[in-house]
Amino acid sequence: MKNLQEIGVFLFDMDGTLNMGEQPIDGAMETLRILNAKGKKVYFVTNNSSKARVDYQKKIKRLGYDADLDQIVTSGMATASYLNKNFPGKKIYVLGTETLKSELKDYHVIITEEEDADVMVLAFDTELTYKKLWKATNIVAANKPYIATHPDFVCPSDHGNMPDVGAYIALVEKVTGRLPDVIVGKPYAPMAEFTADFCGVSYDKMAFVGDRLYTDIKFAVNNGMTGILVMTGETTKEMLASSDVRPDFVLDSVNDLR
Repeated sequence: MKNLQEIGVFLFDMDGTLNMGEQPIDGAMETLRILNAKGKKVYFVTNNSSKARVDYQKKIKRLGYDADLDQIVTSGMATASYLNKNFPGKKIYVLGTETLKSELKDYHVIITEEEDADVMVLAFDTELTYKKLWKATNIVAANKPYIATHPDFVCPSDHGNMPDVGAYIALVEKVTGRLPDVIVGKPYAPMAEFTADFCGVSYDKMAFVGDRLYTDIKFAVNNGMTGILVMTGETTKEMLASSDVRPDFVLDSVNDLR
């Protein structure tokens, strides 16, 4: 059994782990403050690529924790880093929100709205239109590099599950016969590499706390982190029992970290 006392950095998923929509999990924000008081660093790592990290900073503050901007990591940030490393100077078509496009531009990613793009990025687009979707599938069908920001099928909310990028991936596959060449976000390596660089710590000194086996816990397991599953979100006892993804710790909620 791993020793949590040796962990210096705790990475937290948000929806289903610390909050549900605009409602914090009872006691969760105080738990974050207790970890800080014990000398632990806290970061918020989300696959949701529909918003910028400043949006998450504002949300976390509304939930009751005074987060700094440099405590937040999104799959959009990791995707920008991946694009800059692997497709410098290329034109990128983004099936995503205007907020994401603006943040990618801040990282000097060249955004195009035309089908002559060099690369297609599939993100969580809460502003989706049929025209945007059609352009995206045409680019993928033309065998251009195809990248997804993350693989989540749904985004939990207090108004029911929202169709997320994993659902879009299935649609694009039905139209084009292609799956993404690379998926950046949890549980995949590009997100882990970006997060470790961003936090300035090695994987063995990091723990990931989340409610999903197939993204959060698999992210930890696949990349040498400590995996801590909380039972306040998507995962049920039955799902855990039947899964081949094994967390290092299973907690009723984040408050058990106290």
